[in-house]
Amino acid sequence: MRHKFKLSFSVLMISSCLVQVVNADEKRNGALTTMTSVTNGRYIPKGSALITQPSIPSSNITIGDGGVEVVDNQGTSISATIEKGGKQVVTHGSTAIDAKILGGGKQFVFEEKSLVNLEGVMKRSSAYNAKVSGSNGAIGQQNIYDGGTAWNTKVGQGGEQNLYMGQREDGGVARDTIVSGSGRQHILEEGMAVNTILNDQATQVVYPGGIVDGLTINNSASSWLHVSADLHGEIRVNDQGNLYLYAGDRTNHIKKEKLSITGRNEEKLFFVGMRDSEKKSRIYMDSLGGRGGTVVFASVPYDPRHISLHVAYLSGNLHFKFNISKHGDHIDYLSIDDGTGSHKISVVDSGVEITDFFNQENGLVSEIPLITDRSQNEGANFTLADRSGHDIPAVDGGAFMYYLKKRGRSADSSGDSTIWYLGTATSNSERSSTYSPRVSPRVNKKPKTLVALVASSTDTNTRTQFHQKPPASQNIDGKGKRKTNGKGKGKETTLSRPPRHLREAQQDPAPLSVSLPEDRAVEFSRPDGRHPSSDVQQQPAVSADASSLANQMLVRPSDQDQPSAQLSQELSVSNFLTTPSTDAVLSMSVAPGLVFHNELQTVRTGRGTLDRNKKNTALWTYAIKSKETVVAEHIDFKLEQMGIVLGISGLSELADGEFYIGGFGSYDQAHVTHARGGISGINTYSIGAYATYFDHSGLYLDGILKYNQYQTNLKAVSTNGLAIEGNYNQWAVGSSFEAGYRFKMAGSGWLQPYAQFTWLQVEGKEIKLSNEMTGDIKPFISLRSEVGLSLGYEFGLGRDTSSLAYITAAWLRENRDNNHTTINQQHQFTTDLSGNAGKLGFGLSSLVSDRLKLYAEAHYVKGRKTKQALQGILGVRYSF
Repeated sequence: MRHKFKLSFSVLMISSCLVQVVNADEKRNGALTTMTSVTNGRYIPKGSALITQPSIPSSNITIGDGGVEVVDNQGTSISATIEKGGKQVVTHGSTAIDAKILGGGKQFVFEEKSLVNLEGVMKRSSAYNAKVSGSNGAIGQQNIYDGGTAWNTKVGQGGEQNLYMGQREDGGVARDTIVSGSGRQHILEEGMAVNTILNDQATQVVYPGGIVDGLTINNSASSWLHVSADLHGEIRVNDQGNLYLYAGDRTNHIKKEKLSITGRNEEKLFFVGMRDSEKKSRIYMDSLGGRGGTVVFASVPYDPRHISLHVAYLSGNLHFKFNISKHGDHIDYLSIDDGTGSHKISVVDSGVEITDFFNQENGLVSEIPLITDRSQNEGANFTLADRSGHDIPAVDGGAFMYYLKKRGRSADSSGDSTIWYLGTATSNSERSSTYSPRVSPRVNKKPKTLVALVASSTDTNTRTQFHQKPPASQNIDGKGKRKTNGKGKGKETTLSRPPRHLREAQQDPAPLSVSLPEDRAVEFSRPDGRHPSSDVQQQPAVSADASSLANQMLVRPSDQDQPSAQLSQELSVSNFLTTPSTDAVLSMSVAPGLVFHNELQTVRTGRGTLDRNKKNTALWTYAIKSKETVVAEHIDFKLEQMGIVLGISGLSELADGEFYIGGFGSYDQAHVTHARGGISGINTYSIGAYATYFDHSGLYLDGILKYNQYQTNLKAVSTNGLAIEGNYNQWAVGSSFEAGYRFKMAGSGWLQPYAQFTWLQVEGKEIKLSNEMTGDIKPFISLRSEVGLSLGYEFGLGRDTSSLAYITAAWLRENRDNNHTTINQQHQFTTDLSGNAGKLGFGLSSLVSDRLKLYAEAHYVKGRKTKQALQGILGVRYSF
């Protein structure tokens, strides 16, 4: 593992013998021709090598493709230009000053392995004020390793600085490096970068074992800190800079095992180590601050991991981007010893449950701790933000939304600390006019029924002991030891961080678990329908039989009265705020039924007021336009529907009346505009048949049988503005029966009461959205009754052309109130559209000729949960 992250450069095998400068070059070009001296500004051609000794420094030379300069035995090179394919080797205490490393050129600064102990070396190999750049896709490189040091290097566009350990146990050190443009700095095991500044789009990568002492990230630059990187000093993230905390693959890739067999030589076996997927990665920082920068918890997609970040001193205003796994069993975590400033937290909206909500056998897990702040003063302040940094009130965590809250906690084992956590949002908290997190009351004595919210006291004390805010006067020497200029001057102290075996042994904070009281249950809703204020509400606990009721929780309108005795037996979650994707799934579970009803209304238009034209066969078509608003518990959308219906009918004359029979097909498009963002679409194809009987006495009977096929494209927008989508198909079948009687009035008027009953069922469906939310939509059943009265008057009766105008008033009632949908296989919601509504309609039909008839009809429907502002129908009928 110690050499796992070394760079593989063939030039690391350079020896003091010139002909062995670069082994790869030997194989390619053979031995290099030695140049013992060169005039000022000389060009080093391919196949040549200049040996620069201390007696004659080189100045302003240019090293061309295949050329090499070896600065040896405390020699000095000034203002060398290293072109593509050229190399400069600085070793044995030598110095390179003001070198220009162009694209494809390479500089190597190191000490030979033959020097057993570098402590006694008066002067190490060094490079000062180098400028590294690239061009035309070729990268210029400065490689510092094995005790070499670089000062004030400027890495520009296309340049690269590499710090690592080669054949020695000492890595390279770079001090006061400035990386700009698209330049990069790589810090591998035992490599050290001191006081690095990243500007523009620069990138720094710190691999495990790499050391960083002081870092400033400006503009849009980024630093990737791998787990097990050694971090010291102050890290500042400014402007649009990004600090990525990277939990990579922790596999011990190659392991060796010895196999001893009697009578045979010992066998050596090599194998690939196993991944430890349960071990959490940890990163420790002495000081972290900045203005407007971003700290990102990251990992590789194929091996998602989470990081525990410990910061001894936090300041400024930073943006932390956390990740939470499914069910919240793995989370990123921030632990602070001393914190100030105002910071932002982002958690990606999730369609899966981030907590095992109401599902633990003996407890309630509906909160996730993110931060422990042990500051002695007020500490740092945190607010929720989206990924762009804009303030938001809550985040999506499956079926429900979560607010950022904080809780003060006093415990003898770990001292006074503040816990910042994600807790379920309620309808009360949503009405707050501020995004500031709510503060739960400070608990001065830990109840016996509660489990600690963070890591054990051992973990807490260990972290506090090894991490204190570093004095500003401290600095680090080349050996990684800290020198103190204040009290105790002259003493050398090692860096204040625990040994690695202690770090790995520390435990992670567990998700908040509130155990169940044995003697009583806490009711979530009061008998009067009001809910306790979240400002004073203790953490919820539930009755012992709550887990058995988890799959029976029904979300009903908050204004429904329920007996108080029932509240002690059932959990009402109607005060919990659902996520936009939950509401979208619930809305789309009822939308197909409404589309079906609107289509039925189109098919039956005018048949109750048909004149008897005595034609045997007729073709007809209708166009529909409908606008409807639906508002119920967790259902809030506008339905806009457009379509066309084509049909054919035939007439059979009976002794006492006429009998019509026909068939039809239709296609329409519906757009569902969700109140919380997103517009879903439904394409509907249908076929059906109908029969109508008109008795000479004035009685009529009408029946319809209809089948629909739906193609649904669900689209919603999460709380943080992420697009959510899901596609699925459903079918539906339904029938309608209507009976009425026409009373003749004076002149050409008539009065017609009627009653109608409609049944339909939409197929149940299990769906999965792009945010991984699942919805189990149970079969949607509608039982709708309608009783109404139509009043009509016919103009031009007895002529070749005539018109009929009528108005209709009706009372509608949806009788089905127990349709339901289950979200994420845990939370069952009732989609209840039951209730009464009033209907007002106006119709006009005109017989243009003996064969052609035109229709127009409009309706307005208003109920407690539904409002149909307009349903307009235009039709034409041609009889043969």
